[in-house]
Order: sequence, then C-alpha cells, then structure tokens
Amino acid sequence: MPPPETPPIAHAAPDRDAIRAYLDTLFARIDAAHPPDLPTTLISGAIRCGKTRVAQRLAEATGLVRLETDEIRNALITGLSERDKRRVVKYVYRRLLLRFPRGVLIDGTALMDDPCELPLWACQRGMLFFTIGYSEGTVADKTRDLLAFRSQNRCWTHKLTDDAGVPRLARQIIRRSKQLHAYCAAHDLPYHHLDSGQFYRERDRIAAEIEGVVRAHAKDAPSGLMARLKFWN
Repeated sequence: MPPPETPPIAHAAPDRDAIRAYLDTLFARIDAAHPPDLPTTLISGAIRCGKTRVAQRLAEATGLVRLETDEIRNALITGLSERDKRRVVKYVYRRLLLRFPRGVLIDGTALMDDPCELPLWACQRGMLFFTIGYSEGTVADKTRDLLAFRSQNRCWTHKLTDDAGVPRLARQIIRRSKQLHAYCAAHDLPYHHLDSGQFYRERDRIAAEIEGVVRAHAKDAPSGLMARLKFWN
C-alpha cells in the first residue's frame, strides 16, 4: 500500500487588529523614549557579524531608540506561512519608518530578506542603511574564529549547531556576506567588512564609523513634518 499522504500544514491568517494594536503600542513606546533628531538608521548583514553589538554601541552614543527585527517578528508571525510572515514584517517596517523617519535604530538580518527592496526604499526617503559582513574572509578563518568565540562566550550559535557543524555554518556566513556585498556594490550602499578574529576592536571601529555618518547627515537632513512629507513622496 502507498504511504498515507501528509496533510497540509494549517497556517493562521494575519490578524490585522493585532498588528494595528502592536503598532500603536510600539509607536507609544518610541514616543515615550523621546527619539533624537537624527536620521533613522538601519543595520543589517550576515548572521553572526556583530550587528547587535554595533547597534548597541551606536544607540548608547547617539540616543537613537533601538529596535530589533527579531522582536518585531516574534511578536507578530506565530503560526503564519512564510509568505505571510514576510508580508506582515514588511508592512510593519514600512509603517514604522513612515511614522519615525528620524530617531530610530533597527538592526537585524531580516532587513535584507528577499526580495531585498527595503534598503533602497528607506535610503530614497532620507534614512541611512549599513551592512556588515565577512566577505573578505575564508571559511577556515571564520570557522576558527567562531570556535574560539563559542568557547569563551554565550553564543546563540550553540542552539543552531555543535562544534562539528561550525564549518558548514561558516560557509553559509561567507556565502551570504558575499551576496550582500555584491548587492551593496550594485546599489551604492555602504558595506563594512569585519575581521572576526578582532571582533571587539572591529565592533568599536564600525560603530564609530557609522556614528560619524549619522551625525554628518543630521546637519542637512530634514526634520519633523518635513521629514515625514519626504517619506510619503
């Protein structure tokens, strides 16, 4: 007898009321934090490339209200299909950025999910977008650095694989970094190479470089109502 067919996985439909309620709560939280008059900034890149630590340093230095894409995704996409997950997250990002063209800092790999249109959409409206990756490194170097970091730090990669799987993870990181580097080069977006063997020094260097760009753009960028009008055009 042929094996029984696997029943299709049932997915929930996006709950629009829940999304609106979440956005209202998120907007109120950002307003209460008194975001500074600096251009909203997004930081993305390959996994395990220091985005979170760079964003933390940048938020401390500038006062930008920091949000993590994982927080947004986890709050809204439970039980959704992959297609609906992407639709919901893109909708939330755009609503958030239209509401706060200034004062917010978002970091996460999901900012460059395919189709990778959010960076261009944001930059056309006065935001700043930065990418971090390891595209100049080798798989052997990245494997060595990952194993060294994991041996001395609590690292989320422990949940993803054991030490034997680290070379495969390193290949994925290098491959994705090269893809993102090519995308940034094609669209004239800033890309920061990170030497993971000097992780903390590199983190501080990149955070300082990004802070300099943010402050330089703040002098000429529109603010308040004018910034929001620019976003709608």
